[in-house]
Amino acid sequence: MSRAQLAEKSLDTQALFARYHVGWKTRNPDLIASLHSEDTIFWVHDGAEPIKGREALRQYCANLFATVEFRFEEGRMLFGADFWVFEWLMIIDLVDTAGKPFTARIEMLDVFTVNHAGEVTSKNVYVNGAQRVDAFTRAGLNASRSQN
Repeated sequence: MSRAQLAEKSLDTQALFARYHVGWKTRNPDLIASLHSEDTIFWVHDGAEPIKGREALRQYCANLFATVEFRFEEGRMLFGADFWVFEWLMIIDLVDTAGKPFTARIEMLDVFTVNHAGEVTSKNVYVNGAQRVDAFTRAGLNASRSQN
């Protein structure tokens, strides 16, 4: 593939990311799932097992959005012909064990692969484990793995 073709494909992944990110910002599990392949793998590397399949991902997202309120601070984004990488901060307002509110900031890194049809085939989410454990422990929550 020529450099021009690679650049064009990377623009395709940027457009897909833009649509995908709208799904997360608007907390829309149907939109998110619709951009994944039928046999997608979604894996939050926090000790949980990977989620396999579009419908399982849709259900996971619906549960996540119903139980966890968080927002994003966007970081660096890298795009290629069949992948993108997204660095971001998860920002969660929590209450510590003494009843005092605090805001946790947890570094996250998402790595996506995309098939020729323009569908997300995998999303691997890497969590800064130390920041996650610190925040969840301070809030009196189980920090050993995902709450979902």
